[in-house]
Amino acid sequence: MKHLFYFFTFLICSVTFGQDKSAVQGNILDGELLNEPMLMATVSIENTDKITRTNFRGNFEFDNLSPGEYNLVVQFLGYETIELPIIVVVGKTTKIQAILKAKTLNLSSLTVSK
Repeated sequence: MKHLFYFFTFLICSVTFGQDKSAVQGNILDGELLNEPMLMATVSIENTDKITRTNFRGNFEFDNLSPGEYNLVVQFLGYETIELPIIVVVGKTTKIQAILKAKTLNLSSLTVSK
């Protein structure tokens, strides 16, 4: 009986402590192609070593995050880098959706000669 009590106490404590971590899920879309999913966009959490890439549907996920405020950085070659402030709450999954726009280049002058 004593062992059964310890087992249930351990089980309850592990479930309680396991809820301290949270997750961030999101979807990245291409603003230049009718909001199609962005394949292989880089998503990172600023000032951490957490980095991932989007899948074929433009989805990404970070799990086991400590609660707090973070900056999510989304990058893709040829597109504007965006930073999204997010708040991670204990035991919750924060969901975001972002649209990337193509970079614009400013040319000071263009000379065509024949």
